[in-house]
Amino acid sequence: MKNIVVVTFIIFFFISTKTIPEEIECQGAELRVLNKDTTEKSSYVLPLSQTLEINNTKLIVHRCLKVNFQGIQDEVALISHEFYGDKKSKNDFFGWIFKSTHYMNSPHNPSYDIRLQSCLEEDPIFLKETNY
Repeated sequence: MKNIVVVTFIIFFFISTKTIPEEIECQGAELRVLNKDTTEKSSYVLPLSQTLEINNTKLIVHRCLKVNFQGIQDEVALISHEFYGDKKSKNDFFGWIFKSTHYMNSPHNPSYDIRLQSCLEEDPIFLKETNY
């Protein structure tokens, strides 16, 4: 009986201290794309699940979340990336990219550096490009 009370207390303690991350599901993402050859920077506002095609690269943002875990805020996006090289070799990436740590997990692309600028809570409806 004592074990059940102790386990219940421990579970209640962890739930009450908010060790579970808080997430806000967003409707779009803003990606910053740097062309490594020309050093041109572009920003793309993308709705979820819309394909962005740049030369021989395809990007799709599947999910974008604003996460708050123990007072630390970050934004993460689940993306798929396809790059077709000169020899028709295909380089795929499907994973999470982080706003705070750009190079921790990012797609490998010899022409472009792709970063998450922000997750957008409102649906952007259409793809929009901005050049710096």
